[in-house]
Amino acid sequence: MLPDEDYASLVPNPPTRFGVGELRDAYVDVVTDERNPRWMAAERRAYFDGLCGLFDLDLPTSRQSAGRGRNQYVHGLLLDTAESLQRTGTPWDGYLVAGALLKELDHLGIGEAHREFVSELRAAVDASRAKHRELLDLLLGGLLGERANQVFTLDDLEAAGIERAVPIRYLPD
Repeated sequence: MLPDEDYASLVPNPPTRFGVGELRDAYVDVVTDERNPRWMAAERRAYFDGLCGLFDLDLPTSRQSAGRGRNQYVHGLLLDTAESLQRTGTPWDGYLVAGALLKELDHLGIGEAHREFVSELRAAVDASRAKHRELLDLLLGGLLGERANQVFTLDDLEAAGIERAVPIRYLPD
């Protein structure tokens, strides 16, 4: 159990510099919101649209908006990768309290084996998610070309009227 004063350390400080990684994260959030809108979806959409404006990039976030035209296949792969990233997980994702389940597994004599398995599976899922993010960065970098190296500051966002939004990963389930 964590002491109360340590709860603030569970959520990292928001970024102060905004590059392709922040654009990627905002894109994944908006693609997720397209399928299942969460609290503050409109704010995340506005943040994403603002970042796209700064990068001078038009990114479709659904099949309906992808349409036809230049880079349509890359846009489709980008959508598929973001959706695949969101599906990547373990059977234990979403458990807030699993004490009773863990006791039952211990009672069955498989608790320790289960914990080892969970640890191995979690490592594999984390590695898969990292590879998904790398692929998204590669695709975005290809679409952006020379603009992929651009990095914006909080002052740039403020000047453009862009407010940072709470990422989905920091919302309660």
